[in-house]
Amino acid sequence: MTRDEALKKIKKCLALAASANPHESAAAMRQAQKLMEQFQVDATDPLLHGVTEREAQAPSASMVDWEVALARMVANAFGCELFAQGRAKMLPSLRQRKTINYVFIGVGVQPECAQYAYAVLSRQCAKDRRAHMGKQPKTCLPKTRVARGDTYAMGWLAGVKSKLQAFANTPEDEAAIAAYKEDRCADMADAKPKNRTSGKNIKPTDFHQGHSAGKTASLHHGVAGGQPQALIGSAA
Repeated sequence: MTRDEALKKIKKCLALAASANPHESAAAMRQAQKLMEQFQVDATDPLLHGVTEREAQAPSASMVDWEVALARMVANAFGCELFAQGRAKMLPSLRQRKTINYVFIGVGVQPECAQYAYAVLSRQCAKDRRAHMGKQPKTCLPKTRVARGDTYAMGWLAGVKSKLQAFANTPEDEAAIAAYKEDRCADMADAKPKNRTSGKNIKPTDFHQGHSAGKTASLHHGVAGGQPQALIGSAA
């Protein structure tokens, strides 16, 4: 039996230990304790609480403000901790392409929901951002065009944020997630995202137009054997 298999069995035993039948409960607890001792599993082990991680690739190859803000917003909405990691992706041409992936750590299906939400919302926002940049005058400098696009994106996120409610974890889940992240991210350092709007010729309308567009965003996640489940509502 591998450690992962043992963890699954321990979780099942602990669930049975909550049984109303005192004999079944005692037997299940003894089995759980035996396996925990054999495989050196502590009662606070994050994996016993169902802590997992899922990652979603960012649209840009470097950390930019609006993409980081979206990742943080999604992580908070689904009760997840967050970190970013760089990757080098091999292309068919044998050239490497750098990518940024946002990793969501949480309990149960929350990381999967966060992964899905980030992937869908980042695509929607990036598409609308590109359309806004395309509407800028031809005389607009490339850096100014990017800055206006980023400002639009931040407005877009503000529009979506009003429709997302923060998920509240139990104290036990919070402790398990924190322990998992501490172990997983022990050698990681803080990174600062790029602010491409500072000192640029941006306009209030860039933000306001993004805010209006963000309020129309919708997000659905398919559920087995039924209709798609709305994770955020669509505009009324």
